[in-house]
Amino acid sequence: MNINRVDLNLLVVMKVLHECRSTTQAAEILHVSQPAISHALKRMRDAFNDPLFERRGRTMVPTAKAERLLSAAGPALAQLDTTLAALDRFDPATSEQRFVLGLNNAFENIILPPLLSRLAQDAPHLRLAGQGTPRNALIGDLTSGAIDLAIDTGVHLNDRIEQQHLLECGYIVIGREDHPAMREGLTLERYLRARHLLVTRRTEGPGLEDARLLRDGHRRDIAVRCQSLWTACQVVTQTDYLLTMPKLFLQQTRHLHHFAQANFPLPGLVLDVFLYWHRSRTTDPGNRWLREEVVDSVRFDTAEG
Repeated sequence: MNINRVDLNLLVVMKVLHECRSTTQAAEILHVSQPAISHALKRMRDAFNDPLFERRGRTMVPTAKAERLLSAAGPALAQLDTTLAALDRFDPATSEQRFVLGLNNAFENIILPPLLSRLAQDAPHLRLAGQGTPRNALIGDLTSGAIDLAIDTGVHLNDRIEQQHLLECGYIVIGREDHPAMREGLTLERYLRARHLLVTRRTEGPGLEDARLLRDGHRRDIAVRCQSLWTACQVVTQTDYLLTMPKLFLQQTRHLHHFAQANFPLPGLVLDVFLYWHRSRTTDPGNRWLREEVVDSVRFDTAEG
Protein backbone atom coordinates (compact mmCIF):
# COMPACT_ATOMS: atom_id res chain seq x y z
CA MET A 1 0.00 0.00 0.00
CA ASN A 2 1.21 3.54 -0.85
CA ILE A 3 1.83 5.55 2.33
CA ASN A 4 0.33 8.63 0.67
CA ARG A 5 -3.06 6.90 0.86
CA VAL A 6 -2.85 6.33 4.62
CA ASP A 7 -4.24 8.93 7.03
CA LEU A 8 -1.77 9.34 9.89
CA ASN A 9 -4.68 9.94 12.26
CA LEU A 10 -5.95 6.43 11.54
CA LEU A 11 -2.65 4.93 12.64
CA VAL A 12 -2.85 6.94 15.86
CA VAL A 13 -6.37 5.62 16.50
CA MET A 14 -5.17 2.09 15.76
CA LYS A 15 -2.26 2.45 18.21
CA VAL A 16 -4.49 3.75 21.02
CA LEU A 17 -7.15 1.12 20.35
CA HIS A 18 -4.49 -1.56 20.44
CA GLU A 19 -3.29 -0.30 23.83
CA CYS A 20 -6.66 0.04 25.56
CA ARG A 21 -8.75 -2.56 23.62
CA SER A 22 -11.86 -0.39 24.02
CA THR A 23 -13.52 2.11 21.69
CA THR A 24 -14.92 3.96 24.71
CA GLN A 25 -11.52 4.36 26.36
CA ALA A 26 -9.89 5.23 23.03
CA ALA A 27 -12.43 8.04 22.56
CA GLU A 28 -11.65 9.39 26.04
CA ILE A 29 -7.88 9.26 25.49
CA LEU A 30 -8.13 11.00 22.10
CA HIS A 31 -10.80 13.46 23.29
CA VAL A 32 -13.24 12.53 20.53
CA SER A 33 -16.66 10.93 20.48
CA GLN A 34 -17.15 7.15 20.37
CA PRO A 35 -18.90 7.39 16.97
CA ALA A 36 -15.75 9.13 15.69
CA ILE A 37 -13.67 6.12 16.80
CA SER A 38 -16.13 3.75 15.14
CA HIS A 39 -15.96 5.78 11.93
CA ALA A 40 -12.16 5.75 12.03
CA LEU A 41 -12.18 1.98 12.56
CA LYS A 42 -14.40 1.55 9.48
CA ARG A 43 -12.02 3.66 7.41
CA MET A 44 -9.05 1.61 8.65
CA ARG A 45 -10.78 -1.64 7.73
CA ASP A 46 -11.53 -0.33 4.24
CA ALA A 47 -7.98 0.99 3.79
CA PHE A 48 -6.25 -2.21 4.91
CA ASN A 49 -8.90 -4.66 3.71
CA ASP A 50 -8.92 -6.37 7.09
CA PRO A 51 -11.14 -6.28 10.21
CA LEU A 52 -8.07 -5.18 12.23
CA PHE A 53 -10.02 -5.43 15.52
CA GLU A 54 -12.70 -7.96 16.42
CA ARG A 55 -15.05 -7.59 19.36
CA ARG A 56 -14.93 -10.34 21.95
CA GLY A 57 -17.27 -9.45 24.75
CA ARG A 58 -16.27 -5.92 25.79
CA THR A 59 -12.77 -6.19 24.38
CA MET A 60 -11.49 -5.22 20.93
CA VAL A 61 -8.91 -7.85 19.95
CA PRO A 62 -6.40 -7.01 17.18
CA THR A 63 -6.09 -9.30 14.20
CA ALA A 64 -2.77 -10.70 13.03
CA LYS A 65 -2.56 -7.99 10.35
CA ALA A 66 -3.15 -5.25 12.93
CA GLU A 67 -0.35 -6.70 15.06
CA ARG A 68 2.02 -6.69 12.07
CA LEU A 69 1.06 -3.13 11.14
CA LEU A 70 1.64 -1.81 14.63
CA SER A 71 4.85 -3.76 15.01
CA ALA A 72 6.18 -1.97 11.94
CA ALA A 73 4.57 1.46 12.44
CA GLY A 74 4.72 1.67 16.25
CA PRO A 75 8.37 2.76 16.57
CA ALA A 76 7.89 5.37 13.84
CA LEU A 77 4.81 6.75 15.60
CA ALA A 78 6.67 6.85 18.90
CA GLN A 79 9.58 8.72 17.29
CA LEU A 80 7.17 11.16 15.65
CA ASP A 81 5.46 11.73 18.99
CA THR A 82 8.83 12.44 20.61
CA THR A 83 9.80 14.82 17.81
CA LEU A 84 6.52 16.74 17.98
CA ALA A 85 6.73 16.99 21.75
CA ALA A 86 10.25 18.41 21.45
CA LEU A 87 8.93 21.15 19.16
CA ASP A 88 6.81 22.43 22.04
CA ARG A 89 9.72 22.57 24.47
CA PHE A 90 12.67 24.88 24.80
CA ASP A 91 15.39 24.20 27.33
CA PRO A 92 17.58 27.31 27.65
CA ALA A 93 20.12 25.45 29.77
CA THR A 94 21.04 23.12 26.90
CA SER A 95 19.87 24.92 23.75
CA GLU A 96 22.45 25.96 21.15
CA GLN A 97 19.86 27.82 19.10
CA ARG A 98 20.92 31.03 17.35
CA PHE A 99 18.77 34.15 17.65
CA VAL A 100 19.14 37.41 15.74
CA LEU A 101 17.95 40.71 17.23
CA GLY A 102 17.29 43.63 14.94
CA LEU A 103 18.28 46.86 16.71
CA ASN A 104 20.40 49.95 16.17
CA ASN A 105 23.67 50.74 17.95
CA ALA A 106 22.09 52.88 20.65
CA PHE A 107 19.53 50.25 21.61
CA GLU A 108 22.16 47.53 21.37
CA ASN A 109 24.11 49.28 24.11
CA ILE A 110 20.97 49.49 26.27
CA ILE A 111 19.54 46.03 25.64
CA LEU A 112 22.47 43.64 25.27
CA PRO A 113 24.46 44.16 28.50
CA PRO A 114 21.63 43.25 30.93
CA LEU A 115 20.25 40.61 28.56
CA LEU A 116 23.58 38.85 28.06
CA SER A 117 24.23 38.97 31.79
CA ARG A 118 21.08 36.89 32.28
CA LEU A 119 21.74 34.56 29.35
CA ALA A 120 25.28 33.81 30.51
CA GLN A 121 23.75 32.13 33.54
CA ASP A 122 20.47 30.77 32.20
CA ALA A 123 21.43 29.86 28.62
CA PRO A 124 25.21 29.39 28.44
CA HIS A 125 25.21 27.67 25.03
CA LEU A 126 22.82 30.04 23.27
CA ARG A 127 24.08 32.09 20.32
CA LEU A 128 22.92 35.68 19.91
CA ALA A 129 23.60 38.22 17.16
CA GLY A 130 22.68 41.89 17.06
CA GLN A 131 21.93 43.18 13.58
CA GLY A 132 21.31 46.74 12.44
CA THR A 133 17.93 46.72 10.71
CA PRO A 134 16.66 49.84 8.89
CA ARG A 135 13.06 50.61 9.71
CA ASN A 136 11.94 50.15 6.13
CA ALA A 137 13.34 46.59 6.23
CA LEU A 138 12.04 45.63 9.67
CA ILE A 139 8.77 44.05 8.55
CA GLY A 140 10.42 42.16 5.71
CA ASP A 141 13.22 40.82 7.90
CA LEU A 142 10.79 39.66 10.60
CA THR A 143 8.59 38.01 7.99
CA SER A 144 11.46 36.20 6.25
CA GLY A 145 13.03 35.08 9.52
CA ALA A 146 16.23 37.05 8.90
CA ILE A 147 15.70 38.42 12.41
CA ASP A 148 13.79 36.81 15.27
CA LEU A 149 12.97 39.96 17.24
CA ALA A 150 13.32 43.68 16.66
CA ILE A 151 13.59 46.57 19.09
CA ASP A 152 12.69 50.05 17.92
CA THR A 153 10.47 53.05 18.53
CA GLY A 154 6.96 53.38 17.10
CA VAL A 155 7.21 51.70 13.70
CA HIS A 156 4.32 51.58 11.25
CA LEU A 157 3.40 47.87 11.16
CA ASN A 158 0.92 45.52 9.54
CA ASP A 159 -1.32 42.95 11.21
CA ARG A 160 1.30 40.19 10.83
CA ILE A 161 3.69 41.86 13.27
CA GLU A 162 3.07 41.66 17.01
CA GLN A 163 4.47 44.17 19.48
CA GLN A 164 5.00 44.64 23.21
CA HIS A 165 5.82 47.89 24.94
CA LEU A 166 9.25 47.68 26.56
CA LEU A 167 9.85 51.04 28.17
CA GLU A 168 9.37 54.78 27.94
CA CYS A 169 11.54 57.71 28.93
CA GLY A 170 11.74 61.47 28.66
CA TYR A 171 14.31 63.56 26.80
CA ILE A 172 17.27 65.59 28.02
CA VAL A 173 19.55 68.14 26.38
CA ILE A 174 23.33 67.94 26.74
CA GLY A 175 26.07 70.41 25.91
CA ARG A 176 29.69 70.97 26.83
CA GLU A 177 30.29 71.67 30.50
CA ASP A 178 30.85 75.42 30.04
CA HIS A 179 28.18 75.97 27.37
CA PRO A 180 26.59 79.41 27.99
CA ALA A 181 23.03 78.17 27.50
CA MET A 182 23.57 75.37 30.00
CA ARG A 183 25.51 77.46 32.51
CA GLU A 184 22.80 80.13 32.66
CA GLY A 185 19.98 77.60 32.84
CA LEU A 186 18.42 76.15 29.68
CA THR A 187 15.22 77.93 28.73
CA LEU A 188 13.15 77.45 25.59
CA GLU A 189 14.48 80.75 24.24
CA ARG A 190 18.09 79.71 24.76
CA TYR A 191 17.39 76.27 23.32
CA LEU A 192 15.93 77.76 20.13
CA ARG A 193 18.78 80.27 19.83
CA ALA A 194 21.41 77.50 19.90
CA ARG A 195 22.50 75.30 17.01
CA HIS A 196 21.76 71.61 17.26
CA LEU A 197 23.08 68.19 16.38
CA LEU A 198 20.65 65.40 15.42
CA VAL A 199 21.43 61.67 15.56
CA THR A 200 19.73 60.10 12.54
CA ARG A 201 20.36 57.98 9.48
CA ARG A 202 18.39 60.43 7.36
CA THR A 203 20.05 63.34 5.61
CA GLU A 204 16.96 65.52 6.02
CA GLY A 205 13.71 65.66 7.94
CA PRO A 206 12.82 66.39 11.57
CA GLY A 207 13.50 64.42 14.72
CA LEU A 208 10.90 63.51 17.32
CA GLU A 209 11.86 66.60 19.32
CA ASP A 210 11.25 68.79 16.27
CA ALA A 211 7.72 67.46 15.97
CA ARG A 212 7.15 68.42 19.61
CA LEU A 213 8.54 71.91 19.03
CA LEU A 214 6.40 72.35 15.94
CA ARG A 215 3.26 71.61 17.94
CA ASP A 216 3.88 74.88 19.76
CA GLY A 217 4.97 76.70 16.62
CA HIS A 218 8.74 76.51 17.19
CA ARG A 219 11.62 75.48 14.95
CA ARG A 220 15.27 74.92 15.80
CA ASP A 221 18.45 75.07 13.75
CA ILE A 222 19.79 71.57 13.00
CA ALA A 223 23.37 72.27 11.96
CA VAL A 224 24.81 68.74 12.00
CA ARG A 225 23.47 65.23 11.49
CA CYS A 226 25.37 62.08 12.40
CA GLN A 227 24.51 58.40 12.70
CA SER A 228 26.27 57.56 15.97
CA LEU A 229 25.16 58.71 19.42
CA TRP A 230 28.69 58.33 20.74
CA THR A 231 30.11 60.44 17.92
CA ALA A 232 27.46 63.05 18.66
CA CYS A 233 28.45 63.13 22.34
CA GLN A 234 32.10 63.63 21.38
CA VAL A 235 31.18 66.49 19.04
CA VAL A 236 29.05 68.14 21.74
CA THR A 237 31.95 68.26 24.21
CA GLN A 238 34.11 70.12 21.67
CA THR A 239 31.58 72.55 20.15
CA ASP A 240 28.64 74.80 21.01
CA TYR A 241 26.12 72.39 19.53
CA LEU A 242 23.37 71.00 21.75
CA LEU A 243 22.20 67.40 21.54
CA THR A 244 18.70 66.28 22.52
CA MET A 245 18.44 62.59 23.33
CA PRO A 246 16.40 60.06 25.33
CA LYS A 247 17.31 60.13 28.99
CA LEU A 248 17.89 56.36 29.11
CA PHE A 249 21.00 56.81 26.93
CA LEU A 250 22.60 59.13 29.47
CA GLN A 251 23.84 56.36 31.75
CA GLN A 252 25.38 54.59 28.75
CA THR A 253 27.37 57.64 27.61
CA ARG A 254 28.27 59.51 30.79
CA HIS A 255 31.44 57.49 31.39
CA LEU A 256 32.67 58.28 27.87
CA HIS A 257 32.23 62.08 27.86
CA HIS A 258 31.92 65.07 30.18
CA PHE A 259 28.98 67.37 29.56
CA ALA A 260 26.25 69.43 31.20
CA GLN A 261 22.64 68.36 31.01
CA ALA A 262 19.17 69.85 31.31
CA ASN A 263 15.61 68.73 30.76
CA PHE A 264 14.04 69.29 27.35
CA PRO A 265 12.38 72.72 27.65
CA LEU A 266 8.88 71.56 26.69
CA PRO A 267 6.72 68.91 28.42
CA GLY A 268 5.26 65.84 26.77
CA LEU A 269 8.24 64.56 24.78
CA VAL A 270 8.47 60.82 25.47
CA LEU A 271 10.26 57.97 23.71
CA ASP A 272 8.35 54.68 23.61
CA VAL A 273 10.38 51.56 22.84
CA PHE A 274 8.74 48.37 21.56
CA LEU A 275 9.66 44.73 21.04
CA TYR A 276 8.48 43.34 17.68
CA TRP A 277 8.11 39.80 16.31
CA HIS A 278 6.25 38.04 13.52
CA ARG A 279 2.86 36.58 14.41
CA SER A 280 3.89 33.13 13.14
CA ARG A 281 6.47 32.96 15.96
CA THR A 282 4.16 33.99 18.78
CA THR A 283 3.84 30.45 20.13
CA ASP A 284 7.35 29.28 19.21
CA PRO A 285 8.88 28.16 22.54
CA GLY A 286 12.33 29.63 21.92
CA ASN A 287 11.06 32.94 20.59
CA ARG A 288 8.57 33.24 23.44
CA TRP A 289 11.29 32.52 26.00
CA LEU A 290 13.66 35.10 24.50
CA ARG A 291 10.90 37.74 24.46
CA GLU A 292 10.34 37.17 28.16
CA GLU A 293 14.07 37.45 28.83
CA VAL A 294 14.32 40.73 26.92
CA VAL A 295 11.35 42.22 28.76
CA ASP A 296 12.56 41.09 32.18
CA SER A 297 16.17 42.20 31.68
CA VAL A 298 15.19 45.65 30.39
CA ARG A 299 12.70 46.28 33.17
CA PHE A 300 15.13 45.11 35.84
CA ASP A 301 17.97 47.19 34.42
CA THR A 302 15.92 50.39 34.09
CA ALA A 303 14.49 49.90 37.57
CA GLU A 304 18.00 49.49 38.98
CA GLY A 305 19.26 52.47 37.01
